[in-house]
Amino acid sequence: MSLPPDCLCSIISAALDIPRIDIDHIGGQQDHVCLTIMDFPGDWEAEIEAEMARLLEDEADELPLQPDPLTATATATTAAATNATTSDSQNDDINQLPTIDNVLSPKPPPLSKWSTIHFNKPTTMERMLPPLMRKSQIKETRNFELYRLHSIAFELNKGDTLVIIDYPIHHKAALSYTDCNGITFKPLQFRVNSANLLGKFAEMLAPTYQFRVLRRLKLVSKLPDGVKYVLDLTPPSEGDELVFQMTELSLTPGIIKWWSTSLTNDVDPWLVCGHDDICGCKRQTAEESEEEEPKEGQSDTTTSPKVKKSWPSVPLTADAALAMKARGEDETYTTPSFRRVPDYCPIRHRNGILRLLLLLEGKGVILDSAIRVWTLVKLATIFDCAHVLRDRVAQWIMHGSNTALIEQLPEEALQIAFALELPEVGQSAFRILVNEAALKLASTSKEPTTQFTIFGRRLGDLPDDLQNLVQHGAMALVERVSNIDAQLRNPDLFDFWDIEEWNKMREIEQCLANGNDLINEKALYAVRLLKQALVYEVQSAYEIATTKCLGYHHPALNSIDHDRLLSVEPKHFDRTSFIMSAFNPIQLLLCSITYNELGSLLDDRRYRDCKCQLPGYLQTTYRTLTSQAFQSLRDVLIYAPAYVLNAGLESYLRKWLVEDPTVWLDCIERGVKDALRPMTLSWVRDDIEPPLNLTRHLLLTLTNNEMKFLPLWAGGCDDGSGGVFQDLLPPTTWGANGPGPGYHTGRTIPSAPSSLTEFITEDMNALRMWGSTTGASIDVHDSISTVYHPDRVISEDQSIASESFTEGRSDDYQDARFEIPADHQSIGQAVDSTVEATDSETRSVTEGRQSGDDDDDDDMYFWGSDSDDSGDTVML
Repeated sequence: MSLPPDCLCSIISAALDIPRIDIDHIGGQQDHVCLTIMDFPGDWEAEIEAEMARLLEDEADELPLQPDPLTATATATTAAATNATTSDSQNDDINQLPTIDNVLSPKPPPLSKWSTIHFNKPTTMERMLPPLMRKSQIKETRNFELYRLHSIAFELNKGDTLVIIDYPIHHKAALSYTDCNGITFKPLQFRVNSANLLGKFAEMLAPTYQFRVLRRLKLVSKLPDGVKYVLDLTPPSEGDELVFQMTELSLTPGIIKWWSTSLTNDVDPWLVCGHDDICGCKRQTAEESEEEEPKEGQSDTTTSPKVKKSWPSVPLTADAALAMKARGEDETYTTPSFRRVPDYCPIRHRNGILRLLLLLEGKGVILDSAIRVWTLVKLATIFDCAHVLRDRVAQWIMHGSNTALIEQLPEEALQIAFALELPEVGQSAFRILVNEAALKLASTSKEPTTQFTIFGRRLGDLPDDLQNLVQHGAMALVERVSNIDAQLRNPDLFDFWDIEEWNKMREIEQCLANGNDLINEKALYAVRLLKQALVYEVQSAYEIATTKCLGYHHPALNSIDHDRLLSVEPKHFDRTSFIMSAFNPIQLLLCSITYNELGSLLDDRRYRDCKCQLPGYLQTTYRTLTSQAFQSLRDVLIYAPAYVLNAGLESYLRKWLVEDPTVWLDCIERGVKDALRPMTLSWVRDDIEPPLNLTRHLLLTLTNNEMKFLPLWAGGCDDGSGGVFQDLLPPTTWGANGPGPGYHTGRTIPSAPSSLTEFITEDMNALRMWGSTTGASIDVHDSISTVYHPDRVISEDQSIASESFTEGRSDDYQDARFEIPADHQSIGQAVDSTVEATDSETRSVTEGRQSGDDDDDDDMYFWGSDSDDSGDTVML
């Protein structure tokens, strides 16, 4: 029998990822019976379910009903944290998968993702890039560039600007200041075109600077033919400018050691293994010059007095790192002596200026090390010509595994991004730094401040302006996750979500609470018990996810440890599970795996089949609680019909008389999980590029409220005015407060007069019109009150009476606001009635104070008015 294309069975099999359902016919012939053409009377349902259960047991080995790896892993991991009923309900859920109930009500979409070794990694396979250059070609190209620098005058021999760069002369230990070939750098003179000079180079062409340079170099009237300008780009030898440039150009430890990523991260050697400008690689012994990856257990078996040390294989495993930590060891590879470069080198400084001028002239330079990239970026910032490096540095960082620079050295990456305006690099580094700062900010343990993050990465240095951005983003992130924690612990959790069935239950509960009969109290107890059990289902899973750490050898955490060891030294390494076991709930919410674990716990449970987690009712299923609640409501409808009609419950209870508890539970479950899904999957990095696979344990999916502190070019909201660091302005719906930028906020605290007579007297002797709804202002009138006479001085400790009825006599106004109006009367009418009543009382008090001359304009007051357009005007 052929399967129709629109057959219900085809939809079911595709949704459940199982083969089509075959039923044995008479004679043993197996054929397909389409559910769309079958009729299911009530007495057939039990028989069909029993038949399907028998077929499932017989063909368990043949049907590919494999559980989700995520579900299986999460279930095994959290078995110690959950009770035995949880696992039983999971097995029941799997066994009942092909039943009629599950067919007609499929499982809601998952709340979690994979939790294996590929946790929080992109689904696409990473493409292995071929090497950019062979080792022999790398060596040849490096030698070519060295000779090019020494003979730069032959390449840059045309132009109207003469550039002079002097190199320091070392009389002692001169061989220590040479390049790889043992050649010292000598003073250089070459030409460039003034039209190509930008930034501060162009400012040096000004007459004042040129006059000083020509006099100092004694070149007045001695310029070569075709030369109009002279630039002395030799760095200063003393003074504040030298200190500033040395500080900017100093290398960080991470930049110096970045060459080793060719061993640990498989970064292309052409990008990171370049030598420094001052290098003694050819003068050291052959043993020190070896840069091959060390082999595990490799040792020298000769009888020489110096025995070679055995190195572990790189990258390290967690067990190997912990063993090294126990032995007090920290090095995992041999560092050649020529790799131990100083943080600042005057030769590197001068060669960096030379390379920057080559870029301005349209020539190419080699970026073969992090040291060279860092130096060029800092020099481009100093000379205000960073645009010439933007594309080249972006390609260098984003090539293959070299993106690990963003994750292992986020401080340096953020500085490079801000110097060259690289959005992807800046956003990614900012996300990492904000999360790490938030973890420390949310910590409640009183540990001394160290130079390492909670997860063991060595901290770098950030300028104050960038550190300010990170701190503001961290505070916003901690506030957001704290709100999540508070919401999930709220007993009225479901009230925040617009779940239709839950809202109906709340309305029924409110109506039942007004009844005093025993039948009402019984129904109210059953409804509240069901509500409490459903809320506790979510809160118990959240409690487990934020208190019970995952297993010590969880595959996802093991792979995270493997990645962390690329940036964490062995002596500062601890397993991720051990570190997270000391976290508080706020810190756990700053880790991506916590959200996935919460989703996994909720995915494993179906409300229609599992038992509730509420203490005292662990053996009671949700279906039983729902049936009891429905039955108690039916009893109310049957035994107290008059109360049902008066309370407005008939429309709800009539429907629930025929409501199936299972269907109702499915609606509640679907609504709850739909509301939780955006939160439990908030760690998924859909729009982060590059993927940042080495920091998978951190919550890097920041919202706009945390990213707004970045500048506009990085996707933030900081336009330079500082507005993003200020609190939001209050609403201006109350209108302007007069000339100028002031406006009514509606938040002024009124001060009532001591008596009604004093209130009337003060206002009649002062200004004669009321128009404001807030307290008086004394700021924009040179300390003159707008309520009292200009010649009256108001002391600071004296309360200023309000200008309006709504503020001056706030008791009457508040009473009117919260007075329950009649059915035919709106709240505005109720307030107006109270206002009129109060006005009549006020007029009776002031009748004796009327003037004898009714035509005098000075005796005209606007009374009983709360606004300028009020129609209740009385002339006294």
